[in-house]
Amino acid sequence: MAAIKATRSKDATSKIKLIRQKQCRRKTSLMKKACEYSRMCSADVCVGIRMRETGQVHILSADASGFWAFLTSQLSSHYPTPTVMTDRDLEKTREETVFREQR
Repeated sequence: MAAIKATRSKDATSKIKLIRQKQCRRKTSLMKKACEYSRMCSADVCVGIRMRETGQVHILSADASGFWAFLTSQLSSHYPTPTVMTDRDLEKTREETVFREQR
């Protein structure tokens, strides 16, 4: 009986892991698309994502004018602390990934 319970919990944790991986991939692709839109259309873009389960907030601010700067100041007191990325940060991580794949 104990082996069956351990197997079930292992299956549940693997499902949770797959769901989190999918969420991370979707978040990353959404951020990349917003950054690409900002570049191609010369637009100021701000994307905010809040995970319901954890309350974690992820913000991408791709604006040269600083129009969305008030958003980060309002969320500075939020717990857990929001993850703020800019379009330059996203480009750096993409370049690092390409560099690692070339090795």
